[in-house]
Amino acid sequence: MPVNRIAPLSITLPALAAIGLALTACAAPQADPGVSASTASVGSGTYPNLNVPLQPAAAQITPEERVATADELRARRDSQAATGSAPASSAAQLRQIGSSHAQGALARIEGE
Repeated sequence: MPVNRIAPLSITLPALAAIGLALTACAAPQADPGVSASTASVGSGTYPNLNVPLQPAAAQITPEERVATADELRARRDSQAATGSAPASSAAQLRQIGSSHAQGALARIEGE
């Protein structure tokens, strides 16, 4: 009876593939646990640690400050509506500003 040489080959190829995958997993860059979500950059090879709470860049407003600001804005809106005055920026004024801005930008670009 002939010896089947394909059987050992069919066993060794998957084993070699598994060893190759294991080695590439070991060589892959590991995420630094000290990198926060805000400091990790795209394409740097490090992934953000989403378990670290983000620190706000500035102090947040309190609920009392939010209410006071909203009340002040409502009062300004109501006083403006009561006097019947138009807003300071009308469409004609905005067009005039836009045209003068374009002319000034072209003058700076052309070096005049």
